[in-house]
Amino acid sequence: MDTNPQGFHEETSFLSNLPKTEWKLAANTTLLHWKGFWLMPVTIKSAISVESQFNPLSSDILLASFPKTGTTWLKALATTILSHDSNPKSDSQTDQLQTHNPHELIPFLEMETFGENASRDINQYPSPRVFSTHLPYSILPESIKNSGCRIIYISLNPADTFVSSWHFTNKRFGTKISFEEAFDEFCNGIIVGGPFVDHVLEYWREREKENILFVTYEELKEDPNKHVRRIAEFLGCSLSGDEIEQVVWKCSHERLSKLDVNKDEERVQTSGIKFSSYFRTGVVGDGKKLLSPEMMERIENLSKQRWEGSGLEL
Repeated sequence: MDTNPQGFHEETSFLSNLPKTEWKLAANTTLLHWKGFWLMPVTIKSAISVESQFNPLSSDILLASFPKTGTTWLKALATTILSHDSNPKSDSQTDQLQTHNPHELIPFLEMETFGENASRDINQYPSPRVFSTHLPYSILPESIKNSGCRIIYISLNPADTFVSSWHFTNKRFGTKISFEEAFDEFCNGIIVGGPFVDHVLEYWREREKENILFVTYEELKEDPNKHVRRIAEFLGCSLSGDEIEQVVWKCSHERLSKLDVNKDEERVQTSGIKFSSYFRTGVVGDGKKLLSPEMMERIENLSKQRWEGSGLEL
């Protein structure tokens, strides 16, 4: 697969003219402001590669999310649901989650399949092909939007999203700035894929389309059987009650966090992130526990103002 077509560097020469800032929490990572969002230069380049090279199929499945809002769980669910549907009597030998981290099974379009550092060949994926993305809806190529492929978007309330991002980024880079400074960055949209409130709102506004499903981490935690069935039906999979129970258990944080594949500190994603970093608490409510009342008021007001009139509440 040609991941660096002729003229690619010319196509991305405009990056030097984009507004930029430093994401201090992530060791002063440079972010560029492109089409309304803060993204790393490599992500923008890869997004352009996706647009120019990716030929989506109507049978494709795209799992979309803002970072640290339930991506790993959604990947595990999609993998297991599709596995049960194709092989209802699957046993431990066909349970891919026993030997693979969910991120190994479903690659990011803009991180692993396209761009200068692509490491996966999508031509090797059987149908239905399943991919994931952290790209905002407005940045997705029109070819994806017009293909009819199914898109599932998962989100999490903003306070918990910030706290999850704080822990994850600190584990990877070490503490560089204070909790309060990182909170200011988040509220100001200075985070990969930010602003968070805009990222979520874009997918929320598309939820009425028959090929788009919007789910929240909170509802999955509150009633996993109901919403796993909802996801399965959206994917065209008919699972029995017992099978739904099996999917919920196989993909639970309690189970996945204890598997050797997800505890091995030596196993890493192609980006260098340890697989063990994706499993912390798996609970809802960290934001209220760690943010001061003033912080909670600020982030709630920010969300209400941006989402006013949309019907979105997290």
